[in-house]
Amino acid sequence: MPPLPRFKRAFLWTCTTALLGHALPASAQEQPQEEAPPATGRSRETVVTSTSRESKPMLPDTRVGSVVTSEDLSRRPARSTPEALQEEEGIFIQRTNHAGGHPIIRGLLGHQVLILVDGMRLNNAVTRAGPNQYLNTVDPFLVERLEVVRGPSSVLYGSDAIGGIVNVHTLTPRFSSEGQTRLPASVRMQGGSADRSLQGSLRLGLELPSTAVLGVVTGRDFNDLRGGADIGVQRYTGYTEYDAAVKARQRLAPGTILQVQYQATRQSDAPRTDRSIPGDFRTFSLQERDFLHGQLTVAGAGPFRSLRVDASALRQGERQDRFRVARDRLEREDSNVWTLGIRAEGERPFAWSNASLRLGADVFHDKVTGVATRAGLLVPGDFSPRPELERYPGSPTSLAAGLFGLFQMDLGANATGHAGARVQLNRTHLPEDDRLALQFPGAPVLDASNAQAMGVAGELGLQQRVLEDVTVFTNLGTGFRAPNVDDYLRLGAEGPGFVLPSRELSPEYSYTAELGGRFQRGEVARVQAVYAYTFIDNLVTAAPTALAGETHTPDGLAYLARQNADSAQVHALELSGRVKPVRSVTLLAQGAWVFSSLKRLDVVEPLSKSPPLNGLVRATWEPVDFAFVEGVFQWAAKQERLSAADREDIRICPESPGCAGTPGWAAVHLRAGARWRSLAATLELRNLTDASYRSHASGVDAPGRSVTLALEGSL
Repeated sequence: MPPLPRFKRAFLWTCTTALLGHALPASAQEQPQEEAPPATGRSRETVVTSTSRESKPMLPDTRVGSVVTSEDLSRRPARSTPEALQEEEGIFIQRTNHAGGHPIIRGLLGHQVLILVDGMRLNNAVTRAGPNQYLNTVDPFLVERLEVVRGPSSVLYGSDAIGGIVNVHTLTPRFSSEGQTRLPASVRMQGGSADRSLQGSLRLGLELPSTAVLGVVTGRDFNDLRGGADIGVQRYTGYTEYDAAVKARQRLAPGTILQVQYQATRQSDAPRTDRSIPGDFRTFSLQERDFLHGQLTVAGAGPFRSLRVDASALRQGERQDRFRVARDRLEREDSNVWTLGIRAEGERPFAWSNASLRLGADVFHDKVTGVATRAGLLVPGDFSPRPELERYPGSPTSLAAGLFGLFQMDLGANATGHAGARVQLNRTHLPEDDRLALQFPGAPVLDASNAQAMGVAGELGLQQRVLEDVTVFTNLGTGFRAPNVDDYLRLGAEGPGFVLPSRELSPEYSYTAELGGRFQRGEVARVQAVYAYTFIDNLVTAAPTALAGETHTPDGLAYLARQNADSAQVHALELSGRVKPVRSVTLLAQGAWVFSSLKRLDVVEPLSKSPPLNGLVRATWEPVDFAFVEGVFQWAAKQERLSAADREDIRICPESPGCAGTPGWAAVHLRAGARWRSLAATLELRNLTDASYRSHASGVDAPGRSVTLALEGSL
């Protein structure tokens, strides 16, 4: 088979080498936030974090999570947006291929973790149960900060937020001050030896007192990744990506700002590494994301201290190709998901007990289209449609409409509390489905139908300062996940069986109790411990079934159908500590442990892809304000607790039966950086011992000993 076409690197070399001397240090981007409207009380919406240098508004302060700031991003030259999270407490990154990357939060992943971009949903009607590549379609050079909340967050964000949320905040243009006009320009160049990668990003802006515009263009090219000493070059890992974005802000009146943005991503030729061998090659030939988003914020809108209205249109497209040489066949599947969303949220303060009430509503509508085709390899010709192989026949749609509220207040001098609730209607239209009848004579045709489900979530939290430096907190919360189009319509070989479409499904519900304590003495020391227990009911699982009286396909695969047949329990323990023994030195250590059990009919086993005990130790030395040196020791214990699905997963058990799980590993990284005027450079040496390892459930081995260099600068 001839090699797949690769885009030339001309754009990268042109926009990066020509402007290499003008790289902008990340610190120069950290301008003050826009002026906030006068407040009658202090905000309670902060993320508790042990790793960031600041807190950002998001959820009540009894909740736990972390913030990856712009300074953190400049110090960690991450290759992709998911990899920017891999040093965050309680986050375990799984990568099926080099173009993927999905966060596992407290043992949950896929459609049980909600991904947001600027507060709007990236999850859609076909987000699947396993890992997905959606977060990797967000340009890492467009990210201003990343916010993570661990635990159920369905009250504010609706379906899918069972395990937690990741909210990606993209770069925001700033208004100029004192009537000045500015035309900022900057560039970032980054290269890595592990995959001989090159990335370049150009930013151009316009800053006026009431108008601000920012444009970003990025090119990214990755070759095959080299693993540790015992691995060498990993075939089927390279890919190419181009990104573009523009964001404009206009001050319409004092306290009223309109923001409009457009983001576009095009990934090409990204192989499915674990499913690619000579003669049978699978690739995401094209991965597309188009995101149009408008936001209006108003200070002092009637009874509200602040009002925010967001509207968005999101298109996520995917083309999967399978080159089957022995059968002289190219199998192609195209799918597109259009998501229209609107969200409104207002905050009303109260003079008594420093209280505030957040009220809001949101509506999201998804439409799915797709087609399956085939063509010859040796004698290329037109693609012929194969409707029986379509993943989502017809044009299924889904609608989610919700109302929510969150109340926060002081409970005496040393305590705060919050309570919140959401109700959401979910409606999915399923077209007539004749795929079974086309593949299996005598199989039924499924009539068109509408599936309706109600989702309800609530949470209650309390934080109490028991000593001057000691605070304890507890949270009780529920989350839910409404069945989506993928649950209802998935058809074909999957794991150990052949999955059939389903019709009668109910929402999954989670019930979480969380208890934590925190010791903090200024910037000198901070220690936090959190234990969380989650029970998940009505889990959707693929259970054995029969078709036309048969339990297995002619090829011997067991028939499976999605049912609400499972329940699960998850215990999570998260520990972190940070100390500054002297002003220039910061020491940080953190660890996370998850123990899960899934009751699948009469079988009890771990949740699939449950992460092992893992953590890191990091030491940072900042001898001067403009330079730093940092060492990281990152580790994970072995994972021997596997589910039946894990043992059938070649990413975990390539030699099943007899699979012993994923071995433990440890890696050492060293990085240093410095700024001088408008220039900045960061150098990272990864995996200094050249260890050979992969993260549990991943299909790609980690990079071997390698160097990453990032250069930034501005005009």
